[in-house]
Amino acid sequence: MKKKIRKHSIIDSLPTDLKDAVDEMIKSDFTYHEIVGYIKKNGFEISKSSVQRYASNLNETLENLKMAQENFRAIMEETEKYKNMDITEGILRLLSNQVFKAINSLSDDQTQNIDFEKLMKNSVALARAVAYKKKIDIDCKSTLENGAEQFESLIFEAMADEKPELYKEIKKFIREKKL
Repeated sequence: MKKKIRKHSIIDSLPTDLKDAVDEMIKSDFTYHEIVGYIKKNGFEISKSSVQRYASNLNETLENLKMAQENFRAIMEETEKYKNMDITEGILRLLSNQVFKAINSLSDDQTQNIDFEKLMKNSVALARAVAYKKKIDIDCKSTLENGAEQFESLIFEAMADEKPELYKEIKKFIREKKL
């Protein structure tokens, strides 16, 4: 896997309060010239191109954060629509959808350059994640059902001994509801 190189900027080495002020200026659409002037006024030398590169990286980071928040909001909306779906399933559905969209949007030239082995490995990993989640759901449901059955047995045994009339009435009610 390709190691991502961390970008270092002159602005990153500024004192925290000055860097925070520069971040806010960038978010508030100050011009690069104004930002350079502000930094120089605080005793640091910097070029307009350094500010531009830093602002581009900051804006890209903010855009990625906004996209992640939007994706999370979409997942939460989907899980709220379907009461039996949890967040994990929503994330897996979103990932699957993005993979299919990406594959469908490839041109013929891009298709020629795909590393199909890597694509298959990632697809298998996604399928395993889905299968693992389903297995966990089944295991949890079985455990919950076993616990509920044991609790029901204990309650009914105690009720049959201590309040036989109530026991008969509840058993009759349950039988009627099952039909």
